[in-house]
Amino acid sequence: MGRHANVIKIVGEENFQKIRTSKILLIGAGGIGSELLKDLILISFGEIHLVDLDTIDLSNLNRQFLFRHNDIKKAKSDTAIKAVSHFSDSKLVSFFGNIMNTEQFPIHWFSNYDIIFNALDNLPARRYVNKISQFLGMPLMESGTSGFDGYIQPIIPSLTECFDCTKKETPKTFPVCTIRSTPNQPIHCIVWAKNFLFNQLFTNQQTENSDNEKSDGSEKDWGTTDEKEIERIKQETSELVDLQNIVIENNPNKIINILEKLFINDIEKLLLIENLWTNTNLNNKKPTPISRKIINQMTTKKDEQDPPIFKQLDKTWSIDEQILKFIKITQTLMNRLQTEKSIEFDKDDNDTLEFVVTAANIRSYIFGIQMKSIFDSKQLAGNIIPAIATTNAIIAGLSSLSSLRVLNLLKYAELKDGKFTDLNMAFTSKASNFSQDRYLTNPKLATPSCKCSVCSMVVRGILKVSTEKLKTLKLIDLITLLSKTYGYTLSISVIDTKDQRLLADFDFDDLYEKSLHDLQISDGSILFISDEEDENDMVRKSMELYIDVDKDSTATNLIELPKIDVPLITVVTEASKEDITKPEITKLTTSGDEAIVILDDTEEPHHVDNKRPISESDDKNDSVHKKVKKVADDDDDVIELD
Repeated sequence: MGRHANVIKIVGEENFQKIRTSKILLIGAGGIGSELLKDLILISFGEIHLVDLDTIDLSNLNRQFLFRHNDIKKAKSDTAIKAVSHFSDSKLVSFFGNIMNTEQFPIHWFSNYDIIFNALDNLPARRYVNKISQFLGMPLMESGTSGFDGYIQPIIPSLTECFDCTKKETPKTFPVCTIRSTPNQPIHCIVWAKNFLFNQLFTNQQTENSDNEKSDGSEKDWGTTDEKEIERIKQETSELVDLQNIVIENNPNKIINILEKLFINDIEKLLLIENLWTNTNLNNKKPTPISRKIINQMTTKKDEQDPPIFKQLDKTWSIDEQILKFIKITQTLMNRLQTEKSIEFDKDDNDTLEFVVTAANIRSYIFGIQMKSIFDSKQLAGNIIPAIATTNAIIAGLSSLSSLRVLNLLKYAELKDGKFTDLNMAFTSKASNFSQDRYLTNPKLATPSCKCSVCSMVVRGILKVSTEKLKTLKLIDLITLLSKTYGYTLSISVIDTKDQRLLADFDFDDLYEKSLHDLQISDGSILFISDEEDENDMVRKSMELYIDVDKDSTATNLIELPKIDVPLITVVTEASKEDITKPEITKLTTSGDEAIVILDDTEEPHHVDNKRPISESDDKNDSVHKKVKKVADDDDDVIELD
């Protein structure tokens, strides 16, 4: 009872027992997620389930404190749980997978939890979890950091603003798994070249004196006493140190070894990870290693005079020219390192810029990505923000403590009459337009925005159906059932939002006699239902139905519609349409490549206007139509570097 004494003093014995019986879902085990896991355990929540789809990378170790060098390439979720198990009295369960995978994580799986904590690394996943929260009416704790800034936002479905209620600025951020394994944009390769490759070769050039000693002569801490494991770590470490040694030795004849490792050997190893290329959901394009013949040819030209095109910084050079310049500029930097202890990247330092750009372009070529000129790459390479471990710790602490109020477990700060707008969000000073005289500001939560396409413009519910019923229920039968239950007309539009298919409309009934199974409606599908306005300019509110297939049901004819109210609303006039956030079912446009890149697994903080936080929002390219016939997936470019 000793370790729980302080928590009991704060919440009381009765509420502490509620904590011990609470079941928590934590999504993300990176920068914020690692800190949150620790904090939730120290609060003594009874059961904590952790989900993450990423593996540990060397770059994680400086801020994700639960991981060690011998954990590299292991699953974050499993490793994090093992790391905290020795001081945890909570039941801990780990899951390795994509939270948006409806087969692994169906909606009824989410319903087992009392609250969700988001520590996610990309916008589509955060929006997905936000929707799940709205479908289930489950509280959600949102959080994010960007450098020294951060925020938390409690979300209570139907009572407070949801994640998509407010407009958002959308800086580009990228997860490490994308940067290191599956790049698909030029900026991914630039981040790899600048933040991983350049820093590894030319920054902090300190190597170990031996395999068993640190540079100060003390015995090296391998994080394990298993000799076989130590040998494995040594081998893994040597691959990184070997590249540094080539640079430090200043042997130009070994630059070819750098090229072969980075652009042939590492790519061949990547191709062996079959799941990256066979999983249709990931849709990753297989890379093609650089030909050794090209590398050998360019190596023979390294002492020749530079071709004229090297002076044309606004031109995109050929792959041969990229490799040749990489060889030449690597030699230049190796020479500089003989007189400089360390070389820092500077976009105005032509040597460092040319190294990063040529390395990025070679990698782009390998992955079938368009190469960029020096001129175009300069602004991208100069606009990257590092992650700060301390910010992650502060924001995680605020999130875990605020959850006690969300769950109404603080007697001295009880929510009276269920008034959840008495709850606070929190921002660091630079992440808001509030007073800069203090580090944190904590405005009250607002009610849902009437213009939000996620929590206000549609009603949401879960349609439970057995596997057998899915095979026999015709589309027209579903439409009739919706009409009788909620008051829709029989001419409603039905759209499968998963792949933007129009299934039914007032002038399209070709698919009426097909079953939901034949229409490829399955577990996790979401149907968007909209109706025509009547003669009084009134329309039944649109609906999203989440299809929850009960595979274990013994009732073969099971079909259970959600018990929700679908009100009649006034049709939006043309004059007011411009002010409405476009429904998420319409296609999003993407921002330019010049946006900020954040090197962490946590989302950028919302910037706040005169009152509320500014959030990432859909671009308002079109007005909202009364009838939507075609929809598109979210096409957000915003993901975060873990």
